[in-house]
Amino acid sequence: MKNRIHAEKARELPGLTRRVEVEGAEAIAANYSDYLKDESRLSGGKIGFIAFPKSESDIAAFLKKMNERGIPITVSAGRTGIVGGAVPMKGALLSLEKMDRILGVRKGERAGEWFIRTQPGLLVKDLHKKVEKKDLKSVISSLAAAERKAVEEFMSEKRHYFYPVDPTELSASIGGTLATNASGERSYHYGPTRNYVRGLSVVLANGDVLNIRRGEVIASKERTFEIVLTDGSALTVPLPTYRMPEVKSAAGYYIRDGMDLIDLFIGAEGTLGVISEVEVAVLETPPHIMSLVAFFPSNEDAVSFFKNAREALPSALVFEYFDSSALDILREKKALARGAFAIPALPKNAKAAIFLELVYTEEDMDGIYAAMDRVLAAHHSSTENTWSGTRVSEREKIRALRHAVPEAVNEIVARNKRAFPSVYKLGTDMAVPGEKFEEMLSFYKELLRDAKIQYAIFGHIGEHHLHVNILPRTEQEIERAKKIIREYAKKAVACGGTVSAEHGIGKIKHPYLEILYGKEGMRQMAAVKRILDPKGILSRGNIFPEELLV
Repeated sequence: MKNRIHAEKARELPGLTRRVEVEGAEAIAANYSDYLKDESRLSGGKIGFIAFPKSESDIAAFLKKMNERGIPITVSAGRTGIVGGAVPMKGALLSLEKMDRILGVRKGERAGEWFIRTQPGLLVKDLHKKVEKKDLKSVISSLAAAERKAVEEFMSEKRHYFYPVDPTELSASIGGTLATNASGERSYHYGPTRNYVRGLSVVLANGDVLNIRRGEVIASKERTFEIVLTDGSALTVPLPTYRMPEVKSAAGYYIRDGMDLIDLFIGAEGTLGVISEVEVAVLETPPHIMSLVAFFPSNEDAVSFFKNAREALPSALVFEYFDSSALDILREKKALARGAFAIPALPKNAKAAIFLELVYTEEDMDGIYAAMDRVLAAHHSSTENTWSGTRVSEREKIRALRHAVPEAVNEIVARNKRAFPSVYKLGTDMAVPGEKFEEMLSFYKELLRDAKIQYAIFGHIGEHHLHVNILPRTEQEIERAKKIIREYAKKAVACGGTVSAEHGIGKIKHPYLEILYGKEGMRQMAAVKRILDPKGILSRGNIFPEELLV
């Protein structure tokens, strides 16, 4: 293995028009205001430039231009993030939304192994659709003969495939999911985005390109990488010395002994380079999937059901949790909707629920039903208190509950905001080790009960990673909620957990990252950035405060 990589010149894609570039703060504010915000509450500043590249060479040209002038650049695409990572505070914006093409298909060495090469602006939902339907005819015309043959073979193969990463916002871009190492509900079984990235092309601030393939460039024993730029100069990149928590985490730079260079850029939130191309693995689609929502008379029953169901149902792909506050919000939404809300009435005695999906074959159905009956009964529930389905239409109705909760939460936020314009939702994204999960859940509820603020708790119980959505109605409640979340961060870290499991840090969660790694850890991250981006122009303010770059 080597720890050195040589940068290359940017590539042009034939047949594309040049990038669109707009200059002038007034014109941008008037015509491109949507690009100055994302799904967070953060307000952007004035920017003087916005560019819409269509190829790697477009990205490189714009970066070189801004770098020479010392103008900071914020990178965006789908703008679905909730930590302000895509919000430009000053300088320029680089939107990758027009780089939305599938570029090719590669066959792996093993049977049923395929890799899809895309631009970063392709939406996750579009990748899902293209792969699942094998709709890649439009790709063929732009490929060389050998690559066309691979696409044709993929489309004609009898096996069916899917891309396992499924963030809540499927309108997220592929590049955006790489920027935060996004996961979603399936990550209980399949893991996060990182697991499926086989190759990356990254444009550095000076316009040079790193074409990285997984397994080819590994950190030295001294935890360093060597990067040789196109002008012949060499950079030594020493990795931070902190140790990551042993839980699902998207907080700061990924650091491990003997790590792959590709992993340094995944989850770096656009601070080290701009992703111009990515190759991801797709998997063979499971033969049959069953979806279920089981309801319980207490939160304790739901949690203990999950712990036992993990063992009793080893083919489970998904475990999601909804506490009593989340179910009450759904009941409120159904009452207000007066029949327009598609989800059936929830059982009257339900105080918590677990949504799960599992793979099955016709041969093992009897065993699955028997195991389910046994575990439900042990936790004061039954098949009568469970929704289940195997047909696509049934599963879609059941899955609708998972998405209805955050939708209902956002409706409450909007209603509160009409009465009190300055209020907004505050949420957590923390994960802890399994042995600390119940302790952390009790701590969540204890502080919220004392604060008397409306909330909803739901999320990825399979990875001991819940989202606590706090819904203040006054500025006083906002201040109480901020203090509560800071206490949650301290508790999560004390339990050996992380302050962000999937959303990233962005510009909003710097204080929580400092709780996790301390100021020294953040300084070491900033030192890595200064080597790869000496003028600090890339996504300035993401992950750590920009004053650390001075």
